[in-house]
Amino acid sequence: MSFRARIAATSAVAVAIAVVLVSMAAYLASSRSLRDEVDRDLAEAAAELNERPEPVLLGIIEQIEGELFDERFQNFRGGGNRNFFGPLQADRFGGASGFVQVVDASGQLVSLSGDLEVPFDYDSLPVDETVLEVAAGTVGGSYYETIDVDGASIRVLTEQFLPGLAIQVARPLDEVEDALSRLAVILGVGSVAGVALAAALGLVVARFAMQPVVSLTASAEHVAETKDLSHRIEREAPDELGRLGASFNTMLEALEASENARRQLVADASHELRTPLTSLRTNIEVLSDADALSTEDRQGLVKDVVEQLDELNLLISDLIDAAREQEPAESLMTVDLEVLTRDAVERARRNYPRVDFHVDATASEVRGEPRRLGRAIGNLLDNAAKWSSDGGRVEVTVADGTVQVRDHGQGIHLDDLPRVFDRFYRSAEARAMPGSGLGLSIVAQVAATHGGTATAANHPQGGASLTLALPPIALSDKSDS
Repeated sequence: MSFRARIAATSAVAVAIAVVLVSMAAYLASSRSLRDEVDRDLAEAAAELNERPEPVLLGIIEQIEGELFDERFQNFRGGGNRNFFGPLQADRFGGASGFVQVVDASGQLVSLSGDLEVPFDYDSLPVDETVLEVAAGTVGGSYYETIDVDGASIRVLTEQFLPGLAIQVARPLDEVEDALSRLAVILGVGSVAGVALAAALGLVVARFAMQPVVSLTASAEHVAETKDLSHRIEREAPDELGRLGASFNTMLEALEASENARRQLVADASHELRTPLTSLRTNIEVLSDADALSTEDRQGLVKDVVEQLDELNLLISDLIDAAREQEPAESLMTVDLEVLTRDAVERARRNYPRVDFHVDATASEVRGEPRRLGRAIGNLLDNAAKWSSDGGRVEVTVADGTVQVRDHGQGIHLDDLPRVFDRFYRSAEARAMPGSGLGLSIVAQVAATHGGTATAANHPQGGASLTLALPPIALSDKSDS
């Protein structure tokens, strides 16, 4: 199933659930309202009979053939029929569907409503123990119940009429059930139609909403097929898809920059490796005819080959470090720059005995990879030593996550200053010196991967000053760890 179809199906299911819940709530509310209306009608009828009991009493007297006859009820004798409601209107009890009966505490039926054309084939309402208790007064109050008589649902209100008598007012629920059945059909049809409409609209909405995603997908497929990392997505809407497009463009920019850097590294490495390899091959070819060389010439060529091999080995090491984008996060640890710097200075003193290295360092802890940080500091020292004359002074300062190395050489030319950290960049003066042109670029790369910076400037009192600055570990961070 496509993503568009899933959106439409999800919206249809959500609407279906909402419609079903609303329909059920409407049905239950309507059912409750209709039944409450029936209960109110029954209560009003019972209240009116209790307020005007004479017609019922008159009927009772006639039924027991005058045993309790009293002259004061003669005014209520009708024409001998059994309509005991007198001036009461039959429609107060649901028209012909209304039904009233009075029973005594023994369960004897003592009075029925005059309207016997009820919708069920039954002469009277069933009487249970609760009705008898109400008539006897052992159970107070009134109560409602729904009973089934010959398949018909009857709502009945039972309460005490007179001491020893209970009155039951009943009304069939066929009208209520018919109304609820019609309502159920209407709600069912409406629910089905609503879900169908929601599904259709969901497809339309999904088609419209998925258009930006389709565009993003097409752009991604274009990049995958053509390898064109310069392609960009044109979407500036400030919504989630707009941010996704912007993130996609940022990713393409990063990939393009990485690919350009890779190509540049390969091209520069090929160029830098070609010169020492050519020179090395030439010297080896000359050495192959050793008989034609004097001992002094042969020793000189061997020395050149060894130096070229050392230079080639340094170049390869620099290329490996330059090709690394960043160390794994788990290799980072707490490092004291003072210790790393003093170790690097000791190595530099052995490599450059003609240079005077002066160190002013205090403890300064950072998070980093010791080997790479030591290599970066060593590159700063090597660069300063190469530009120092015999007996020249190199000043090294360490404090607050910063390593600053200053030489007393000729300084950096203003045109070269912005490019000293570029890969393989070598100034005109530096081309005559040994090196790969990668040393300072490795410093900048190590600084960037550790969240720091590498800067270069000319010192006001002469010489160059290069700085490796890293985020120091604050005292609060140390206490937390």
